[in-house]
Amino acid sequence: FNPALEPFTQPLPEAIASSIGRTIARHSYMEWVLGQVLYSLLEISIKQGRAVVQRPQPRQYVASIQGLCAFHKIECSFDFDGLTACVEAADRMRDALVHSVYMHDIGDAGDRVFLVHGSWARAHETEVIRTGEWPDTPALDRAFLAGARKVMDEAVRRAEALQKLIGDLLRQLHELRRTNPKYNRRRSDR
Repeated sequence: FNPALEPFTQPLPEAIASSIGRTIARHSYMEWVLGQVLYSLLEISIKQGRAVVQRPQPRQYVASIQGLCAFHKIECSFDFDGLTACVEAADRMRDALVHSVYMHDIGDAGDRVFLVHGSWARAHETEVIRTGEWPDTPALDRAFLAGARKVMDEAVRRAEALQKLIGDLLRQLHELRRTNPKYNRRRSDR
């Protein structure tokens, strides 16, 4: 830890603040898309889903989606490992932006902002809290912020691809249920 750094007490520079805000907003959108997929497979409304379903950890989420596809007897070939990795990376980036302390060098007259992990970072039940995850204190420069947006955009892209695939598969299933008596779940002879 650099002792010359102290917390940024003034508002962050506009370009940095808006970039951070856009990145966090993209994460919220990604979570919303993932929720839509889960609610669709559960066949519940968005209001019901938001009231009772919390997004599980990425690996649990993928297992839930795969289990619901098996329950509905729909074949879903999707890169779930890639989705898991991207969502985990997006979650880590969002947590870094939300739970870190924004600092500046007291000996530097410039507007450089540094990101220092906060000591109150959340950990999973089985994970020890690590306060020194980053060997260096990264500067929130264009490269760092562009990397953060890239991580988030890739997670959003994969979530939207899953949403489209599941939507298409469910439309096909509902059409089969509507037109083919053997798929009608409301038949009384079962």
